[in-house]
Amino acid sequence: MDQQDEKQNAHPGIRLILALLITTIIYRLAASHFDFLGNTAPVMAIAFGGGLLLGLRFWWVPALLLIVSDLFLGLSREGYGIGTYTLTSMSVYIAISFLGGLVGKTYKALPMMWCGTMIASIVFYAIANTFAWAAFPGYAKTLAGWWQSQTTGLPQFSPQSWVFLRNALLADTTWCVIAGILFFRKGAFAESRAAAPAISE
Repeated sequence: MDQQDEKQNAHPGIRLILALLITTIIYRLAASHFDFLGNTAPVMAIAFGGGLLLGLRFWWVPALLLIVSDLFLGLSREGYGIGTYTLTSMSVYIAISFLGGLVGKTYKALPMMWCGTMIASIVFYAIANTFAWAAFPGYAKTLAGWWQSQTTGLPQFSPQSWVFLRNALLADTTWCVIAGILFFRKGAFAESRAAAPAISE
């Protein structure tokens, strides 16, 4: 098989992964307009799962998609903009996507993708709420105040903080299930690796 044929055969696998990532990003942008869909975008699944599926060669693609969508959300919504929190989120996206690509280089499996995504979601939640605890004057700068930021949040805000973690874990699990159906059914990923070496970094 010559190089041109390899490139043509690589396209279907890459296109399917990109389609899943872009569809999820579109959902993230749309969901931001509805309060009842708060934090139901599978952000860490995109970062870790996308990085794992694409491998080290293209680990940066999920991070880039998340960063662009963050910038769009920040600039398009009144009162948000781009600040320290955005930069913090970007750093997490890059780190988690790279970690996913690193893991995917040696071990592509649905249990690994789901476990890695769950851990990433919890870590991201803790970082985000720690940032809120440090930035918002309503929180006491004590261990009790930090714990409040991780559980109930400030009383004037609804829903409580823990709801966002629950929504994130459910959304990330749903994404992993969809990715599992697409890429990890029996023999499917092995076929994809054989046909598309570019994504099996």
